Amino acid sequence: ILFIPVGGYYTIDAKAATEVCNQLKPRVIIPMHYKTEKGIPNIVGVDEFLGGKANVNRLDVSQAEFKPGELPATGQIIVLKPAL
Repeated sequence: ILFIPVGGYYTIDAKAATEVCNQLKPRVIIPMHYKTEKGIPNIVGVDEFLGGKANVNRLDVSQAEFKPGELPATGQIIVLKPAL
């Protein structure tokens, strides 16, 4: 499970995050530190990272539970609902 910043400016941007994901090949990718309605204005939204990617699952909750042996076989991107 890879939690990765994708918003740029203060951290890596969407392009660099994609490169990291391609190198590590995690089974689950959870993007973080991106612009939201109430968030930091200097960064970009998650859609820049998600563009052209398959296996994207947007959840309407701000947390997820994973159990050993139940992770997807191939990479899945899970976008959690911002808690703030």
